[in-house]
Amino acid sequence: MATIVKTPSGTWKALIRKQGWPAVAKTFRTKRDAEDWSRRTEDEMVRGLFIERAGSERMTFSAALDRYLAEVTPTKKASTQRVERLRAEGLRAVFGKYSLAAINTDLIAKFRDQRLADGMAANTVRLDLSPAEPHLCHRHPRMAAGSSTEPRMEAWSVRRA
Repeated sequence: MATIVKTPSGTWKALIRKQGWPAVAKTFRTKRDAEDWSRRTEDEMVRGLFIERAGSERMTFSAALDRYLAEVTPTKKASTQRVERLRAEGLRAVFGKYSLAAINTDLIAKFRDQRLADGMAANTVRLDLSPAEPHLCHRHPRMAAGSSTEPRMEAWSVRRA
């Protein structure tokens, strides 16, 4: 059972402590929102589907891309580094301000479809998405089986009609 308390600032804080799971807390503007979130989260814990989303809710795609470019890209060939930096800027323009948790299949598919409609070859679009793939498809192990809010591999699939 969740503990819901009113904070001095007037917001509501929900805290869930369940044996076998990490303690999870989140703050809301209304008590109703706190109750709904705690009910959903406890249900996910009971069913074994709970995924800690706090990190991906706080980190923007742009910040994750910067980290990738700083840590992973330098380990690649110089020509690959240049290409990845160029492709990353196109992705940053579209997804940069979104949190990692907010990017879903629909956004990826919309980007893919727009690039195809602009006359890009299917392989070019696939390669344009490649710097984003580590952040979106591998951020947790159940991604391929995923829920409707998580990017699945079908969104990455690029085929000419």
